[in-house]
Amino acid sequence: MNEINLYKYLVDNSNLYTLETIAFNMAITAVLALFMFLIYKITFSGVLYSLSFNVSLVIISMITAMVIMVIGNNLGISLGMVGALSIVRFRSAIKEPRDLTFLFWAIAIGLAAGSGAFLIGGVGSLFIGFMILVFSRVVHKENCYLLVIKGSEINTKEVEKSLSQYGIKNKLRLHNVGHNLMEVTFEVFIKDQKKHSIVEYLKQNHGAQEVNLVSFNGEVTG
Repeated sequence: MNEINLYKYLVDNSNLYTLETIAFNMAITAVLALFMFLIYKITFSGVLYSLSFNVSLVIISMITAMVIMVIGNNLGISLGMVGALSIVRFRSAIKEPRDLTFLFWAIAIGLAAGSGAFLIGGVGSLFIGFMILVFSRVVHKENCYLLVIKGSEINTKEVEKSLSQYGIKNKLRLHNVGHNLMEVTFEVFIKDQKKHSIVEYLKQNHGAQEVNLVSFNGEVTG
């Protein structure tokens, strides 16, 4: 590319976005990304909340918006970006499907705001946030826990019967018998108001010496 063509290329592409346009696009991206940040924090129900991951979602949205503005309508740059991004690898595995959903949401925000489709980004984010709130607050009224009971003699059938009487859905996941100690683990779905009552009941019955209730949101196969 000679000097004249290079100059023409730079002038043509500089007219695609002004300073005000770039600042406005990035500002809208930041607003939508912060909305997503709050939804993630409010609806998080796992064992350990990761602030760094949530902040990374915001940054990913802004980086995506910047990349979209760089590409513009230039086919050559877009093909080059595909090749450059193909070498990127996630070094940390995303175990929660929910986190992967938010990652795609972050990218969608960047795509919408970076391309100027603010209405799509705004309305879409409102609908997504509303649906996440509905599923976290209305549909999932019961939380999943691992109920670990330790004692010298534990009758699993009686424990299952007691859990059923409390209206608690349960499934035996582990039955371990040691020299002087038995340990059984149930996957249970308990409403918040029943947590303390069922723990106290099990401590006083069924030969339980120790009862642990662990918040659990992963997958258990068996």
